Amino acid sequence: MTNSSAADQPHADTLANILVVDDTKANLRLLVEILAQRGYQVRPAANGARALAAAQADPPDLILLDIMMPDIDGYAVCEQLKADEQTQDIPIIFLSALNEVLDKVKAFAIGGVDYITKPFQVEEVLVRVETHLALRQMRASLEEKNRQLEQEIIERQRANEALHQALQDLKDTQAQLVESEKMAALGGLVAGVAHEINNPVGFSITAASVLEDETQELLNAYRENNLKRSDLEAYLNTAEESSQLILRNLQQAAKMVKNFKQVAVDQSSLERRSFNLKTYLEETIYNLTPKLKKTHHELTINGDDDIIMDSYPGALAQVVTNLVLNSITHAFTDQQAGQMHFDLSQTDNKVIIQYADNGSGIPAENLGQIFEPFFTTARSQGGSGLGLHIVYNLVTQKLKGSIYCDSRLGEGTKFTIELPSRLNQ
Repeated sequence: MTNSSAADQPHADTLANILVVDDTKANLRLLVEILAQRGYQVRPAANGARALAAAQADPPDLILLDIMMPDIDGYAVCEQLKADEQTQDIPIIFLSALNEVLDKVKAFAIGGVDYITKPFQVEEVLVRVETHLALRQMRASLEEKNRQLEQEIIERQRANEALHQALQDLKDTQAQLVESEKMAALGGLVAGVAHEINNPVGFSITAASVLEDETQELLNAYRENNLKRSDLEAYLNTAEESSQLILRNLQQAAKMVKNFKQVAVDQSSLERRSFNLKTYLEETIYNLTPKLKKTHHELTINGDDDIIMDSYPGALAQVVTNLVLNSITHAFTDQQAGQMHFDLSQTDNKVIIQYADNGSGIPAENLGQIFEPFFTTARSQGGSGLGLHIVYNLVTQKLKGSIYCDSRLGEGTKFTIELPSRLNQ
């Protein structure tokens, strides 16, 4: 055994705790001395029993363990330490005069991390001690990082689950709001159509009542044998006029009911079918007559009469309705007589619907936000900010198309909608 000047240098890690076990007092004293000079905290144990008690009472960072000892040899000490969960991870370096291969193999087989043959060199002991302490520290650091990574993964999974749930809740809430807005618009159409039907139905009732009275007077005259030719002619004239009046008004009411029924069914069910674009838009706009009659605006539909689409007419009706109502609400002043028009065209398999008004236009700073949910400049007037958001969602998602807006203050607003004439299956 030889001493080296390196043993006089203090070790950087003064917290490392080493248990030295050897029944030879000289070896034990020398090992304790060189390790203490190196800056380690060293505890000596002269036999196997004391080593087990010391390790279990305060587990060290490393154990230097002699093999040939009375009572409990180093092999037995190592096996007991490896069987104890508290001490099983402590690295054990065997120190022994036994130099047979089988002895070394057994030492490694029962859990030793290294084997130093006596008589040992001080520098060899120090290097191997430092190496295994560094490995232990690296392993502990790696395990800690693994634990932190596992915890981060768990936290991210929880965050992702919470985010997914929040997103689902947001989608559900948005769907409910969109459905509420859709039903509110449909309810507004119902009220308007119901009010509009009152007039032709009322005229028809009045005409029928007049006809009933005239018929009763004619019957009375006939039964009393007082029927004159002039009375019969007068009755026939009244009957002709009343019948024509009743027929015209009931036909008008029937047309309104038919148009509204088709559009209402389409909007509530959103079923796919084939339809003539211009005819369907005219039916949809006809249902807005009650709204338009309260204004000075004019709404026209121009373009190709023969465009046939295989799509969702209810979604398209809702898009058209929301665009027109948006113009009525936001584009014009109360006394302004506005112009609104749809222009229809088709290129190959793509249908182009342009809707424009000559209203006040949209400020440039708001143009990029008009399709966002809940964006509105008329919240004080009851605006929900969902009208154009619904339009955007229906065009891009349900109808598989695109929509663009071009507007300048004082020059009106134009929406360009491009849709496939036939949706893919």
